Amino acid sequence: MTDSDSGPHGYPVTDRFDVFLCSPRADPAVERVEEALEADGLRVFRARFDDFDAPVDALAGSRVLLACYSPALPAEYACQWQLTAALAAAWHHGDPADRVLVLNPESDTAHLEPAELRDAKFAVTSANLVARVRAKVAATDVPLGRPGPPAGRYPALWAVHSALFPGTTADPRPVVVRGLPGIGKTALTEQYACLFAGAFPGGVLRTGPFGHLDPDDFLAQFPLALARAAADRLGTDVSGLDLDRLRALLTDRIDAARERVLVLVDDVPAGLPPAVLDRLVLPGDHVRTLVTSRSGRWDAATVDLAGLTGEESLRLFRTPAGDAERAAVLRFADRCDGHPVTLRAAALRPPAGEVLDALPDTAPEAVRDLLAGLGAAARDLVRLGAVLAPVPVPPEFAAEVLGSRAEAALVSRGLATEADGDLRFLGLTLDVARTGLDPGDLPGRAADVLLAWLAGHRGRRDFLLQHARALAETAPAHRVRLLRPVAAAFEAQGDPTTAGEIHAVILSSGEATAADHTRAARVEIACGLYPEAVGHAREALVLADSEAERYAAGLTAAQALDCQGDYAEADRTFWRRIGDRLPDDGDERYRAAVVAAQAHRLRGRPREAVALLEPVLAELRDAPPDGDEPAAVRLEHARSLQLSGQPRRAREVAGEVVAAYHAAGRERHVRCGEAELVRADAMLALDLADLRAAPADWERSAAELRELEESYARRYGSENPLTLTAAAHADRALLALGQPKRALAVLSATERVVLRVLGGDHRLRYRIRHGMGLAHAQLREFGRQAELLEGIVEPQIRLLGRTHPETIESRLDLGIALALSGHGPRDRATGLVDGAALDVVDALGVSTELAAKAQAARQVVRLPQPFVSALFTVERLIWPGRAGVS
Repeated sequence: MTDSDSGPHGYPVTDRFDVFLCSPRADPAVERVEEALEADGLRVFRARFDDFDAPVDALAGSRVLLACYSPALPAEYACQWQLTAALAAAWHHGDPADRVLVLNPESDTAHLEPAELRDAKFAVTSANLVARVRAKVAATDVPLGRPGPPAGRYPALWAVHSALFPGTTADPRPVVVRGLPGIGKTALTEQYACLFAGAFPGGVLRTGPFGHLDPDDFLAQFPLALARAAADRLGTDVSGLDLDRLRALLTDRIDAARERVLVLVDDVPAGLPPAVLDRLVLPGDHVRTLVTSRSGRWDAATVDLAGLTGEESLRLFRTPAGDAERAAVLRFADRCDGHPVTLRAAALRPPAGEVLDALPDTAPEAVRDLLAGLGAAARDLVRLGAVLAPVPVPPEFAAEVLGSRAEAALVSRGLATEADGDLRFLGLTLDVARTGLDPGDLPGRAADVLLAWLAGHRGRRDFLLQHARALAETAPAHRVRLLRPVAAAFEAQGDPTTAGEIHAVILSSGEATAADHTRAARVEIACGLYPEAVGHAREALVLADSEAERYAAGLTAAQALDCQGDYAEADRTFWRRIGDRLPDDGDERYRAAVVAAQAHRLRGRPREAVALLEPVLAELRDAPPDGDEPAAVRLEHARSLQLSGQPRRAREVAGEVVAAYHAAGRERHVRCGEAELVRADAMLALDLADLRAAPADWERSAAELRELEESYARRYGSENPLTLTAAAHADRALLALGQPKRALAVLSATERVVLRVLGGDHRLRYRIRHGMGLAHAQLREFGRQAELLEGIVEPQIRLLGRTHPETIESRLDLGIALALSGHGPRDRATGLVDGAALDVVDALGVSTELAAKAQAARQVVRLPQPFVSALFTVERLIWPGRAGVS
């Protein structure tokens, strides 16, 4: 190795090296490479280092960079520094990737190659290595030169990468980049996504920022942001999918494509419980999740981001040449702890010592100085940002509000950045600007423009909705108009709870209309708040000033009353006056058709529901509207067909709904799941009719049901709704064989799969829970049976109606369980059983097994407690074998 003058780090700085050779510290193979190169007359600088800044001068004075990798590459941090050095070298002259060579014995290290090195010439064997290096050196007249910007933060980048790829295939945890405001967390993750794009051939899903939100608001906003990212990626309408269904859909698609995807969740607010982080992570094998947060302690790999190093600080100042200037910059960097905002503000000044020594060394003070130096147009832009949500702003939107454009002035001073065509204000910029800010008429002007953008579907809607919520706080004259589209967005995405909270603000404003009360009532129905929905719908009736508003309010009131089983009051409120008359046209016509048909079905009149829907379905065939209205009408038609004894037609209609959702890529939509269950019930009913066992041959029936389940599993998969429906029937059949413990075990296992695959609010889960209650009853654990049935009776009334056989049986069994367990007053048990017994006669007649069970139950709940043992003489009537297989 040739002697030369030393630079600040003790390494030579003159152009005296042909090859900059970097490798792990102790590797005999690399020693042999070095010897071979020097034996050929090449001048070699051998770098053995931990600190990337150390060999910069030697790198600048070399003509070719050769990085030698170890077979232990994924676990060898030294190799990561070598690739970093190669990347830095590739930034300087023309196409320097031509002068980066990598001796790489690994079979596949694509995920360790930054994007800038994709075109580098990799020497994969050592056979011709010396000749290739010699040819590169001969073709080069100038050294590689000093690496230029945007070099920096390589240790943090590699720490992130190593945490995302820990060398194990087991479920990788999310990685959290944590640091102070303005420290560069977002910039680091964006830089990582760019440099390591090769590691994520499936692309990047970006969500956030969320740091300005309260934890509860974050849990509502994250699904909207993820839905937007998912819709952009998949080209699929993902409305109506709550967070769990949305995560499942994305995971399905990513795993099917088998291409790794990076999910960025920017600026997660502090204060989130640890379990929340799990809900941000897509559970697929091909997903990596990278989160930024100012603070937070979660079960995740964490990279704490500190300030810039001295060398990184120098690069912000374009590396001052003079020793005095370099010393001044390093002194200032040490004084401000390397905070990028403070350094970037200082870099706009001359790097003289007397200048830097006089500058503020905290980020807020630096931002305040920068704001003071802005022109009028740029200051107005910052004032606008301060009244909006701290999320990106479309520059065209700002220009429309302000009448001018000034984003370039903010970007050049580091007060904002560009993000996918939008302007992203630095959080500290807005924090400082809000201090003593007089917004003047900006909120009102911005609200008018924003409402026009929302109506015209311009811009990133998830960001615009956040701006609307922020403006609603500062523009009270526009509050209700701004909040209406926000509530509608949450409702459309399948989050009625958050929509209801926003509707509550609208209703308390004193400006709410009849339509506002009706919309609030519909959301409350979705939340199961039926008394509240009735109240708001009736308030809408009072405020209504048109027949259309009165119809919508009355329809909603009747729907809420029907859902809580108060059919008589629903009839008095609406149905007796309106009957089956529907609005003439529009979306309200199709919604009214579904609600009216549901009213017939809940009252045990499915044939009337079918007759009502037939002409509406004919209209839909001729001119189907946009949205989910056709599916809602067809699904209600299929339900009514099934209940009216037409399983073959029900299977066909439900199948059409399922096919339509699958064709649109919306197979995870809740209505698609409901249609799959209706189709499953219909198919199972058809197949059960062909079973060979006699009705009383319970053992043979149970065996045939299990065979049917296994057949479905082979044809459709073990988690298909049809298979799960058959499994629930086969599990319940064990009750007829007197095996309650075994039945309880298999029913619990089936329920876990149903909850994971289909969710909890549908009749299949309630059917399983009822069977679990029967198992506890056979074990004489009546208190536990009562607890289970308490949780399903009300949902069954809402979904199936009070007179549906499954609901009636649950009501009877709940009354019996309450009486036998002594839970609650005896009058409640008697009332439940008597009411169910009357409904059996009205809906099903007296010559049915359920009617016989009802009569026996009426006797049981009236037995004095000392004689309760007499119950067991009628045990088979109370839990007849038919309950397991029907």
